[in-house]
Amino acid sequence: MRFSALACDYDGTLAFADRIGPEALGALERARQAGLRLILVTGRTFFDLTRVCERLDLFDGVVAENGAVLYFPRAGRLRDQAPAPPPRLLAELDHRGIFYQAGRVLVATARADEAAVREALSATGVSLELVYNRSALMLLPQGVTKGSGVRQVIHELSLSPHDVLALGDAENDLELFEACGFSGCPADAVPIVREHADWVFPGDNGRAVAAAIVGPILGGSLRVDRSPRHRVELGWASGTGAPVTIPSRGINILVPGDTGSGKSWLAGALVERLHQQHYAVCVIDPEGDYRVLGHLPGVIWLEINDHASLEQAIARFGHDTAACVVLDLSALPHPQKILRIEATLDLARILRQRTGRPHWIVLDEAHYSLHRHGVAETAIGLEQKGFCLVTHKPSWLRPSVLRGIDTFVLARTTAPEELSFLRKMPVGAGKRGQRATQVLPNLPSGEFVLIQPDDASDATTFSPAPRQTAHVRHLRKYADSQVPPDQRFFFRGPDGHIVTAADSLNAFREAVGTVPEEILAHHAARGDFSRWVLDVFSDRMLCHQIRKLEGRWTRGEIRDLRPMLQRLVAHRYGTEG
Repeated sequence: MRFSALACDYDGTLAFADRIGPEALGALERARQAGLRLILVTGRTFFDLTRVCERLDLFDGVVAENGAVLYFPRAGRLRDQAPAPPPRLLAELDHRGIFYQAGRVLVATARADEAAVREALSATGVSLELVYNRSALMLLPQGVTKGSGVRQVIHELSLSPHDVLALGDAENDLELFEACGFSGCPADAVPIVREHADWVFPGDNGRAVAAAIVGPILGGSLRVDRSPRHRVELGWASGTGAPVTIPSRGINILVPGDTGSGKSWLAGALVERLHQQHYAVCVIDPEGDYRVLGHLPGVIWLEINDHASLEQAIARFGHDTAACVVLDLSALPHPQKILRIEATLDLARILRQRTGRPHWIVLDEAHYSLHRHGVAETAIGLEQKGFCLVTHKPSWLRPSVLRGIDTFVLARTTAPEELSFLRKMPVGAGKRGQRATQVLPNLPSGEFVLIQPDDASDATTFSPAPRQTAHVRHLRKYADSQVPPDQRFFFRGPDGHIVTAADSLNAFREAVGTVPEEILAHHAARGDFSRWVLDVFSDRMLCHQIRKLEGRWTRGEIRDLRPMLQRLVAHRYGTEG
């Protein structure tokens, strides 16, 4: 993973005996050259920091006095986040013979003097919080922490906290860890910090951190998907009810399954949860299946018609660290969709190299564009991770795409060629994969099988958590509502001969199951089914789904038109089973 910034504690993390050593200085300079922003976070008073740190110019922002003072070296801007210490408290500490150091906001004393300090606070009626920092004790206004200070700096630098790596070693760094996406510490950090850190780097203080920066941090070899803190919930395991989660960073996901199996619904649920956690998400929607997400606060739905509108849409990720944008390409002809998808992937790949955003790219109908003759290989950028690819034709995907997949979320799959393909892939290998693919043909719509190749545990069948933007289903009775005689659907042969007629949606579904194949083919090629549903029932959702099915059949992407058409009507109106 590429981090956009490092938020580093001073004493014990970068510095030893007051000074940043040559190894740590060299590592910080290399990080800056690599494009990372640097934030210094310390419990020292601002005056004392200027005395001991000669290279404040290396940092884009400085959080001093445990979050109480912010300094931006390039602008020369200094800002207090809270009032100065009350004079009566300082007088009382003097009176009691307690040694202290007063900053612009913070008061620092020895941890051994804690009892006397509490007595002084009680005697003066001053309300300050006591914060531990190894052998030191700090007095601060309520709510002022390293975490509160670094959040302010992250915001002012237009960074996403998800892309910031915090480095610390003492108790007061735990708040710093909470404010940043990831955390690390040297091996000599206090035990509680080692327990909370995502990574513990071998060695002591600045030397350990320097080696980590020039090694795995800049080298991109830290496995962010292994962190137990960074997970997103998919649902609950069938049978046990245990939560089913996947890493929220550092993986690529493939969601294959039949038309109507619920795979796009699940992808939409994933987008909702990532948006709730303030990740930046770009949804590439070739068929208009995700426009409903635009009803969520903070989600932007855009219809893409040309390259200019696409560039404006992708530019949002440059200045909004938690943007969630749905790019609707459904109005474009198929060749233009492919061109726009390639341009989207290329623009996002370049922006990700610079900012790390969008954190996730969800591409529906991935087989449209990621087959052997689809978009240019150089545009995709799967190595950056954070892709969710949705398709009913995984066998069409080019081998390089399939090699880049880390996690599989399998929906019901009945097409023999797709089942055979999945069984030949690594996901279907071994007893675990064989058991998983065996259940796919009979998997109920809306249930899924999760396989994570790096996970030694068995495949997990699960039911997804509910969506905020779930489609509102019509009541079952509307499927039986009869339409006037002149609005019936007349099943005709190519010669115009009427075979049968349907006066309701249930009657239509039953007729689809009995009329000859050539009649179904005749109407599907003309788009008659979707047109009737829209004109007679005004059901835009079902019309849209059937129109997609008609298009797929016409292009030769599916062969079993009859059961899929029946399933769409049944699933839409709750008449399955």
